[in-house]
Amino acid sequence: MTTRKLVSAAFAATFVVALVSATHAQSTVQGGETAPEATRPLVLLLDGLGVYVENDYVGVSALARPLQQQGFRTLTDSHLMTRTNGVAPDIIIGHSMGGETALRYARALKPAPLVITIDAAPAPPACKVPRCINIHGPGFANVSGATNIDAWASGARFVSHAQLPTAPVVRDIILDQTQAFLDARKSVAADRPVTSADSASPPPSGRSSRTPMQMWSVPGWTLPEWKPLSPWPKGG
Repeated sequence: MTTRKLVSAAFAATFVVALVSATHAQSTVQGGETAPEATRPLVLLLDGLGVYVENDYVGVSALARPLQQQGFRTLTDSHLMTRTNGVAPDIIIGHSMGGETALRYARALKPAPLVITIDAAPAPPACKVPRCINIHGPGFANVSGATNIDAWASGARFVSHAQLPTAPVVRDIILDQTQAFLDARKSVAADRPVTSADSASPPPSGRSSRTPMQMWSVPGWTLPEWKPLSPWPKGG
């Protein structure tokens, strides 16, 4: 066999292995179940100024791995959104200037996403979607219309602005809320009446293949351990 044929055969074998691996590389959700890529909700992570590469050490891109372990798809970008403008995520998490971008971008999305910001800056606009959570340290403003959480009072005392997204307390607050999002989504899906389309082509395990998006009507989305701070002054 010629060298060219050997190379072609090796390439074909590598392609087949990669294809099989991709077919089986479905993210594992809690409970050991697997979900097809297209059915998993999407989180858009927007880093702040100076963080332009996804990494595990600084910025909200460090949340990508734990979010994927929860059962989400993730996309990471900077506050400029040069790679993700036009996507319609279920959740947007933004740090610093990425937080301001998240608040502005969420306004045009339907259905409205959950927005979580960390030290939204430099002049965050009001939250115009039903659910916003703003986690901030000293010197950073509350977001009008959001549930504002004092990071230092919550346990991230003396953590700097740059390191706040990776502080364990802040990470736990965020992951608690994203898990609550998943739980509410599953609850809505479980309560949805079976339609003719469902009966015609039932999905595996009897679960609906599509999840309703009107999930914000589900009661019980609260932050029991934190109280909202005073709202942003009028005209501010």
